Amino acid sequence: KTPMMFILGEADYRTPPGAGGEQMFRALKFRKIPTVMVRFPNESHELSRSGQPWHRVERLQHIVGWFDHWLMGISKPEYEVAPEEEVPVKKNSLQNETPGRTTKSE
Repeated sequence: KTPMMFILGEADYRTPPGAGGEQMFRALKFRKIPTVMVRFPNESHELSRSGQPWHRVERLQHIVGWFDHWLMGISKPEYEVAPEEEVPVKKNSLQNETPGRTTKSE
């Protein structure tokens, strides 16, 4: 049960969040695998190279924080995912997400 972090750009037309990352996120949550999702508004597949500067910095902070938590054992409340969390279904999930923030369950 390897922990998984999804970082998605909401304007990604190559791999739209609802068609790929969001479905995988839900499937892993269903299987009780520690999973979080970070979504960035107005960002495409090129977030790491040509995204807005503050989004690129925040993306790296999330990656470092995730590895600090899972590999180094550093307490990071935003990445502590209870294995028994349920995944409620939301309508219009793209509009209900808090962009650029971690999502523990959807």
